[in-house]
Amino acid sequence: MSGVGVEKPAFLLAGGRQTSEAEMARLISLAFGAEKKPRVAYIGAANSDNVLFFGRMKSFLMRAGAKRVDFVRLAKEKIDLGSVKTALSSSDVVFLSGGEVEDGMLWLKRHGLADYLKELYFENRQFVGVSAGTIMMGAHWVRWEDPDRYTGPELFDCLGIIPAVFDTHAEDEDWIELKAALTLCGDGERGYGVAAGGLVCADSRGMPLNVAGSFLTYVNDNGVIRAL
Repeated sequence: MSGVGVEKPAFLLAGGRQTSEAEMARLISLAFGAEKKPRVAYIGAANSDNVLFFGRMKSFLMRAGAKRVDFVRLAKEKIDLGSVKTALSSSDVVFLSGGEVEDGMLWLKRHGLADYLKELYFENRQFVGVSAGTIMMGAHWVRWEDPDRYTGPELFDCLGIIPAVFDTHAEDEDWIELKAALTLCGDGERGYGVAAGGLVCADSRGMPLNVAGSFLTYVNDNGVIRAL
């Protein structure tokens, strides 16, 4: 994997309830790659820094080979930005956890960390995301005026570490949110749906490579979203 692009490829996990604990740990260990016993900076902003969620994910990360996992808390109005940046810059792996994409991006942008995370990525830091964390590493995502009915979609920016749109474990919904995002992105835009239990890697060129499981590719073809 080290030959993909100049920077390290980011690893994008789908997760999903069907994925067993053992399989999740195995996939994360694949994402760690050459990082042996890495120090992991865990970002749980997408789930409001839920402690129970952190405990569960920490067990996966440790089982996958992490030496330590630092909980970088961002889901609050005031943070010690210097300490946060120190924790992130001293890590071997930045791990973006699951939850709600819009919430995660809100906290990252509120604290001015979106650009900083991109800087770390281009400084060759290993990035791993799961579920919402995977989507956040992409270029854009979609919010809804009425989330229950999937009406009134509006595009918003994500980190843009990988210049593509991603969705995760939404095969049972026929990737409705991914397709809506691609419709708003415009003609020629591509997006990728990582199925439950899947893992792909991608770099700043935006073309994912399959590592485990499966993913689907969609393109906006003159306003029509079709699978490739």
